[in-house]
Amino acid sequence: MQTLTDSDRRFIERLGLQAQSEGFSRIAGQLWATLIVSDGPVSSSQLVDTLRVSKASVSTNTCFLERLGIVERRTMPGERQDFFAIRPHPYAALVEGQIKRLEARKEVIAEAKATITNEQTLAKLTDLDQFYTLYYESSKDLLKQLKSQVRGHKTK
Repeated sequence: MQTLTDSDRRFIERLGLQAQSEGFSRIAGQLWATLIVSDGPVSSSQLVDTLRVSKASVSTNTCFLERLGIVERRTMPGERQDFFAIRPHPYAALVEGQIKRLEARKEVIAEAKATITNEQTLAKLTDLDQFYTLYYESSKDLLKQLKSQVRGHKTK
């Protein structure tokens, strides 16, 4: 991994703090930022050294970023450790995952609305359902735009 500039380090720290403020792990945000500023795949030991965190923290948080669809794990010939990089066009995968989670939430709400009879609870469930419907539809629109950008990059 190349030497990080002061700007790189500031970005890494700030994205970590931003992730933390949104309920994610600070280290997950720092890993994400480190992979953004890196020139290529970064080994798990390089991530440990760069961020001065434990191997377990790197492992836990890279797995989390993989599940979100942002990061991919790679292997290198002759190397026993894992390497990580930002996936090509990761943000469409991130939104696709969000859409799947929203679909699951909407199913839970639909089941609850079918079985709960308390009118106050049903009114709250209806509000929640409307929120998730708007969120779902806007996420689908965002995904369509992201995929359109990906197709546009491939033709250029």
